[in-house]
Amino acid sequence: MPRVVVLTPEEIELLREGQQHPSLVTNYFFKKPGAEKGWIFDDNFRDQGKWQEHVCLAAQSDIVVDGGFGSGKTLGIGMGGWFWGMETNDFKFLNAAQTLWQSNLMFEKLMDWSKNTRAADLMTFYKAPYPKIIIRYKIGNELHESTMEFMSVDKNANAILGWEGDWLNIDEAAQIEDLEGTITNVGSRLRGTIQGRERLGRFSMTSNPWENWYFWYYFDMAASDPENYLSIVVSSRDNLNVTPNQLRRMLARIPEDQRERFIDGTRPEGRGHYFSKESVSACESQILNQITLENINQAGYAVRKVQGAGIVSWQLPPRKGHIYMLFGDPGIDDAPKRNAPVLMMWEIPDNFPSRCAQLANFWWGFGHSSIHPFVDKMFDLMDLYSPIATGIDSTGPQKNTAQLINEHLFRKRFERAQEAEDSEYRYGYVSPMGIVRGIQGMDFSGGQKVTYLISLRLLLEGTHLQWPQFIGGIRAQLTNYEYEEDKKIAQDIVACMSMSAFGIRRFFNVALEDMVAQNRSEALEGAVQGRKRIVARRTLRSYRR
Repeated sequence: MPRVVVLTPEEIELLREGQQHPSLVTNYFFKKPGAEKGWIFDDNFRDQGKWQEHVCLAAQSDIVVDGGFGSGKTLGIGMGGWFWGMETNDFKFLNAAQTLWQSNLMFEKLMDWSKNTRAADLMTFYKAPYPKIIIRYKIGNELHESTMEFMSVDKNANAILGWEGDWLNIDEAAQIEDLEGTITNVGSRLRGTIQGRERLGRFSMTSNPWENWYFWYYFDMAASDPENYLSIVVSSRDNLNVTPNQLRRMLARIPEDQRERFIDGTRPEGRGHYFSKESVSACESQILNQITLENINQAGYAVRKVQGAGIVSWQLPPRKGHIYMLFGDPGIDDAPKRNAPVLMMWEIPDNFPSRCAQLANFWWGFGHSSIHPFVDKMFDLMDLYSPIATGIDSTGPQKNTAQLINEHLFRKRFERAQEAEDSEYRYGYVSPMGIVRGIQGMDFSGGQKVTYLISLRLLLEGTHLQWPQFIGGIRAQLTNYEYEEDKKIAQDIVACMSMSAFGIRRFFNVALEDMVAQNRSEALEGAVQGRKRIVARRTLRSYRR
């Protein structure tokens, strides 16, 4: 057994002070001779992108970190595990991944950083049968020992099932096909007590934003249970240790339509179980993208992008005399979190559904724990577009939201200058179809929810809606939507679009059965045209031969 180092009084005091400031510990123990500093949590990160120390000290037991390439996930978690191993006797950390090679990356990084440092005096490395680090030192005559192990979920499955410890991390979790089964198997490993203390019981996952429904399902748990779940999106751009030239080369190697995802950690589109990818894609417009970009400096056009969420607001100028309808899902959180507020303004042709309804304004907002940003934005859009109707979600705890807004805020905002004998006519604004005197509450409870969702499904399948292709949040939520799990996943945009579909269909008196018949007719016509194109191509090939 290697010689056991006895910590100096100064080092013991450093461990005590570092319990709330882990960088004090890692900076000292991982400083190489002649270096100005050692390893520091969130070192050279932009303020908005600092996350490593937050995760290290997090009170939540379940943590998900979704990040772009080079965002510091592997070493950030590894140093967090090492810190806890230094501070806590008999601490056990396990890093698991789909392959042993992936899990070994964290082991190798810790080895590299420890060379010629004080940390190396306290660490013993093993590479067989799987990588392992033992942290061992003495305070006086008392021996302190902790372990860090690195395994694959396939090759070392039996070893993992026999493991018990304090912190289990799954690296590149979204690449594990049966992630749900893996979590079920390993989740019970974080239990028990050791020498009179309760195990930390921490489970974390880190990953680039690959398409994996269960990973995003787990990510969204933080929205409904923030006391026990923590979810973080980190961008490669916030890690300034990645030089501008390195970032430029990374971007060059990533297809342009995937850069937002693999650099900023934006959620990918899902499997399209409820709303098919094909129907969603058919409603996305490249032309609206182009119109926006060509006129972005003109009055009335606007677009705003936020890292981790993509485009959160977009606007086309209102067109005089055109018909608009506004729908919203109130929320108090910030995009892309589950309870973020959403507003959608639709321009409706008078011959709908022969021609599609087109999105004119999209706002995926930042509530900052208040409903006021949603209400203020809603009124601003009503002022700007004069929609013929406005509907908002009034389900459950929001049951009386529409009524309260009408009674206390709508009248104050839209009190008309002219007096009228009937006080009812003193309030409201003029739309192309007459005076609008309030907003409507839309109830998602009971069977009505299914009607809303079917309305949206039919509008999408018939290509009766259209929006800019570059609003990735719409595609991500639609294709990730799962009816059975929608209370646990981000679906505020889906809710807003479902209300939009139902409200537009009802206002224009389009029956569901008529839409089904029309969609079937259009599908058959498309199949016939497709058959004609196939025959034409075959004829052309025969002619060429």
